[in-house]
Amino acid sequence: MRENFTTLLRLRFDERNRGLIQRFTEEKQRLNARGLLHSAETVKAMHNVVEKELKESAGAVVATAVDVFSKQDLFLSNKRLQDFCSEALLKRKDEIEALYLSQVRDIEQALQNKAMIRPYMSLGKFYSLQREEMLINLSSAYEKYRRDRGGNLAGVLKNKFLNRPIIAWATIAMAVIVLLAAFAGAIGSLWSLLS
Repeated sequence: MRENFTTLLRLRFDERNRGLIQRFTEEKQRLNARGLLHSAETVKAMHNVVEKELKESAGAVVATAVDVFSKQDLFLSNKRLQDFCSEALLKRKDEIEALYLSQVRDIEQALQNKAMIRPYMSLGKFYSLQREEMLINLSSAYEKYRRDRGGNLAGVLKNKFLNRPIIAWATIAMAVIVLLAAFAGAIGSLWSLLS
């Protein structure tokens, strides 16, 4: 399960990285046209791009977890699922920050007042908020997943078997036979009491 989750996330994040680099380029071009390429304004604008990417990546982590579970019909504990997703989001944060820092390094070095951009050199606080929001969304998705499949492990197993027509008909047939046997036994007991 973990391998499928990681592989699917990697594919999704590789695509997102291409888009992220494109957005960085667009921001640089936009601010360069205004003569602000080597300014704190550029760092701030690119930081906003990174924050948006982290928020969307948190959504991608939740969506990927749901996709992997629904396709493989797995039933994990909510805690284990949260651990997988938290780890994935932390790795994504580190990846996004590395891309971001490589893009703003030359701008940072050109600035004389680095104190102005210090709040924009990390995703620390924003990451904590996104992690909490992701865990809330993940819990909601997990509960929906469980409700849709019966609510607990017994319900999941019941739905898994009863959603197959042959097993459902066989279960109904066995229930009818048991009821007929119980009815016949009750009639036999009643008959022996009356005689």
